[in-house]
Amino acid sequence: GMGGIGKITIARAVYDEIACQFEACCFLENVKEGFMKHGKLHMQKKLLSSISGNKVGSSDILKNGFQVMLKSLGHKKVLVVVDDVDKLAQIEALLGNEHFGGGSRIIITTRDWQLLSIADVIYSPKVFNDAGALELFRRYASEQSNPPKIMIIFRGVSYNMLRVSHSLLKF
Repeated sequence: GMGGIGKITIARAVYDEIACQFEACCFLENVKEGFMKHGKLHMQKKLLSSISGNKVGSSDILKNGFQVMLKSLGHKKVLVVVDDVDKLAQIEALLGNEHFGGGSRIIITTRDWQLLSIADVIYSPKVFNDAGALELFRRYASEQSNPPKIMIIFRGVSYNMLRVSHSLLKF
């Protein structure tokens, strides 16, 4: 979905809530940026190190092969979040064709709907309308649902902020 609607926030909340139910977990944030800045091998090391619980080096992957190493972890029930994917090649490079143990879950966040054709289930966050976004802003700004008088004075300022940063206030 579009930027600023809370994809990573929701993915992080789900991850934090259910991670204890898995043998191994990995939250790969900013995958697009990670591939651009550090490359495929670096991202594969992060994934394998996180899931295996051991530091995995580049030489390990080059010597043994990423798919072989990933397959060796196939018996584990894992939770993997792959955030901000923009190419199918990134998913293939990180997850390949290997399947993890029973009950495993993979969560992918992306702005590209076409990448989700491989998904079993798709969740699309709802975008707040202006009134909903303003109410959320007020609750966080005043830490309560019925803001004090001083907050009412700033209603015009709140509406202006809403207009300027519309997408940021939608979650």
